[in-house]
Amino acid sequence: MTIEASRARAKEAAAKLPHVPGDVSELLRADAVAFCAKLPDPPVYRRRDDPARAQAQALIADGEGLLARAYQSGDMAWSSALEAWLSTLHHIAGGRVELAEVSWVEAQRLEQLASGRRRLYALSDEARPKVFDPQTRQSRFDPRPERTLTVKLPCPSCRKVSEVTFSPRVATHQFGCTHCAAQWTGYFAEVRSVEITRRNQRRTYSFRLTELAGPQTRLEVEDSNAGELQVARNDLIAFLYLPRSVLRGVLNLSSSRVLWLSSTGPCFVATVAFGEGSPELDVLRRFRDEALLTRPAGRRLVEAYYRHGPALASVVQRRPWLRLLTRRGLSAVVQVLGEGR
Repeated sequence: MTIEASRARAKEAAAKLPHVPGDVSELLRADAVAFCAKLPDPPVYRRRDDPARAQAQALIADGEGLLARAYQSGDMAWSSALEAWLSTLHHIAGGRVELAEVSWVEAQRLEQLASGRRRLYALSDEARPKVFDPQTRQSRFDPRPERTLTVKLPCPSCRKVSEVTFSPRVATHQFGCTHCAAQWTGYFAEVRSVEITRRNQRRTYSFRLTELAGPQTRLEVEDSNAGELQVARNDLIAFLYLPRSVLRGVLNLSSSRVLWLSSTGPCFVATVAFGEGSPELDVLRRFRDEALLTRPAGRRLVEAYYRHGPALASVVQRRPWLRLLTRRGLSAVVQVLGEGR
């Protein structure tokens, strides 16, 4: 088997694939990155019954399927990367150690180009320095400035983008929007894995994460939007909070895609008064997101509510007459808000 045969089979399969409406590039990227992560390193020497040869042979069919999807979508970057990886697999399966090494290096380069086209971040130490640079008179082994991460982030309040630079040694950072002056929080980590559970109209994203400084964490996100966030292993993710306790969006910095969450977050007193899942809660949450959180005074009011709301809700919960009174008062507010839309 050869790479030419794989290309021919992939082109034949691409002609038979059904048309998929919408943008399929992110799903292709996520599946291609997951496929590349499974590929074996090329052997460093020849040996009889090398298990890498059988492993490579077993992956060729999956690679041809992904290449067919790349051909169909017209994604030339991923087509080139997947062709290079398939060529590497053929060399490994055929025991051609020297050619496999050369092809593996080129496949890595093309994969990085394909997967990094839309990314919104840059690490200060990504470029491997020269052993000695005669222009700067610096060696690879000289002391270096502290590592920094530069990212383009949308404000969770006004959604305008700003470029910020900070140290990746800390996962959580406070930001001030230069456009609307909102104070918000970002949490940054790399994806180890993600599981998506779908139930009725809601999705639950279960992330296993590694902070850039090393610690591993888990985080769950619930959402009911129609769109689904595509995430691949090793993607850099930013979780955007406004106020500090309310997750407003999840930004995939590796693909530039953002999932703005549907109206969620604690409404302590209203939940006690109306019950979780009530339509009144949706109206109040929309008012919080679209009116209060877009203004400095409103953001301060929401922050104060999140500090004192749990205690106030506990008082309302223990007194039926107060719960009834609260429900009537909030119903009047909901009615006014509904008429104002």
